Amino acid sequence: MKKITSLVLALCIYSQLVHALPPDDRQMTIGTVFNYAVKEGSLSYIVKLTVTEWDKVGNIQLQWQASGGKNFKGLTVQPYLSLELATEMKIQLKAGKETLTNDACRWFTGYETYDFLYNLGMEAALKIDDKTLIFIANEDDTEKDILYNNVNTTMNYAEGTKSSATATITIGFIEYADRIIVLDNYVNEQFSIKLVSIQSPGQKATAKTNKTTTEMADEIIKSMAPKNPVPLKKMEAAKFANIKSRYPLLATIENYDATNDGKIAKPITETYEFRYEHKSPNPPSLIDCFTADLQILYKQKDNYGIVAAESIGSKSLPSATAKKILEVYLNKEYRNIPGYRPWTHWRFVKSLTESQRNQLAIELQGYIAQYGFSE
Repeated sequence: MKKITSLVLALCIYSQLVHALPPDDRQMTIGTVFNYAVKEGSLSYIVKLTVTEWDKVGNIQLQWQASGGKNFKGLTVQPYLSLELATEMKIQLKAGKETLTNDACRWFTGYETYDFLYNLGMEAALKIDDKTLIFIANEDDTEKDILYNNVNTTMNYAEGTKSSATATITIGFIEYADRIIVLDNYVNEQFSIKLVSIQSPGQKATAKTNKTTTEMADEIIKSMAPKNPVPLKKMEAAKFANIKSRYPLLATIENYDATNDGKIAKPITETYEFRYEHKSPNPPSLIDCFTADLQILYKQKDNYGIVAAESIGSKSLPSATAKKILEVYLNKEYRNIPGYRPWTHWRFVKSLTESQRNQLAIELQGYIAQYGFSE
């Protein structure tokens, strides 16, 4: 009944305002493009997903390319039948070609999942990136305006939520065409994705927008930021007094203000804030947050040119290795650095002199030997 009501409403809007084609009239064709805004930790980028093959008796091929904070591309081949019965979904991207099984789709889902969430208001089980999740239907929002061929178009929308003690995961789908269900949004801790616009070569636009895909993606990413300042976890006072006496330079990160009391605008929403907003845990203190970011960089050392003679361990960070990791903040832009607080730590390290960085590396060695890494 909900679907029928939404369809009648959409048809009324169409007849009065030439606002949208209903699902039965919209088409999936070769050349259809879906533009997504993606936020992955501190990195923000746009993904252009292009349908390069769409054959109801053969395979679907999707070519995609990321640009901005990440630049890579790939090709996905999947069986058409998966659109009806798929119970597995691939969302996060890796460069290169992939061929999916009958049960899996990339950024599409089986109609049954949508039917459960939208028409029946029931729980839906969906395996996402190899992890099975049970989503509870959210029946409050059943329509979504999507920029389709430069026209704000009302499409049927279904949303589900998976809540736990540590995080809340949300997912939303639109009915792009009859029984073709496309990912609209997904938020899972520090990873989020949002549909910006759709372009279909098979149907003409009836209006124009003055905004580019990049501008709209930037607006969407900014809208994901917390509405209020996020409280920062500070170390227990007695412990901090001991840390300050033994590791005075490292201790300054606990009260470091990268905005200089608001005089410098913060250009990104950091992963720390994003995780807090979505009820995901952060390290127990800002010092531990800094050391956690150094550990993250070391784990990705091949991507950041970190050549270290000595490896690190759970309670081991040689000062020479620490210095090599700190150099990443000198050689890379904050948008290309992973971590909980990449912009803050980038500003902090760049504010130090070379002798201070040497001292910080020594203090880091002592701190990790005493307290270890915390995540």
